[in-house]
Amino acid sequence: MDLANDLGNLVSRTIAMAQKYFGEHLPAAQTADEEKDAELISLSSSLRAKYEDAMEHYAFQNALAEIFKVISRANKYIDENAPWVLAKSEESKPRLARVLYNLLETVRICAGLLTPFMPDTAAEISRRLGGAPMDWDSLGSYGLLNHEVATVSGPALFPRIDVEKELAALEEMSKPKSTIQVEPLSEEKVDFDTFCKSDFRAVKVKDCQKVKKSDKLLQFTLDDGSGKDRQILSGIAKFYEPQELIGKTLVAIVNLPPRKMMGKESCGMLISAVHTDKGEEKLHLLMVDDAIPAGAKLC
Repeated sequence: MDLANDLGNLVSRTIAMAQKYFGEHLPAAQTADEEKDAELISLSSSLRAKYEDAMEHYAFQNALAEIFKVISRANKYIDENAPWVLAKSEESKPRLARVLYNLLETVRICAGLLTPFMPDTAAEISRRLGGAPMDWDSLGSYGLLNHEVATVSGPALFPRIDVEKELAALEEMSKPKSTIQVEPLSEEKVDFDTFCKSDFRAVKVKDCQKVKKSDKLLQFTLDDGSGKDRQILSGIAKFYEPQELIGKTLVAIVNLPPRKMMGKESCGMLISAVHTDKGEEKLHLLMVDDAIPAGAKLC
């Protein structure tokens, strides 16, 4: 049953994409890619000879194995060529058309050779390929399918296959998967007057040093525009080397009550953006244009 579903999956995916991306029939303008197409074309072209040899020796299971080897390769060919990506660009449409043609021609040959084992299924596949030839002589030649083949839709060959769901899943797979996680937005509301009490200022880093006996703390000496140096301690030592921050323009909230950290007074807090990536914490200090003067209020 799994092998049969490989066939049904191939037929359903290919015809669904052909109709979704081109409508009634494939366009005549098609672009081959010898490197990407060679293996599938070679397997399909030589399939009848291998099948015939197995059948003449009454090795029916070997004949079937050869067919489903090509079907499996065709399903892999879909993933390698990513039709859903090619469809996003008009310039790639001729290449997309040839990819789908190669798949449809492979389906024709495989289905024709399956006729003794699955006559009704083979006949249905021929119908969906617009009555494509499946006589013995035609199955020995690759490329007999009309390049502008008109496909015909139909229900899944094997009921458990959900064509639309499968196609959607394929397109979803082409999207880059983000490993970044951010903290959910707070549902707690803050009134405007409370927000306005927070005094955010641009500050210039005059000096930055590691705090002795601490693996986490950096000690900043800041110009906050008041004429007096402001000292802020921040637990960001694993994210920055002190010397790379000297001269930078950062943002700090300056009206927090002072607090002691490792015996030193910290007067405010530097503003950072934090997230996790692949489970690892990431932090970036909020840096603003150096043209902004020290003490400029953020509002």
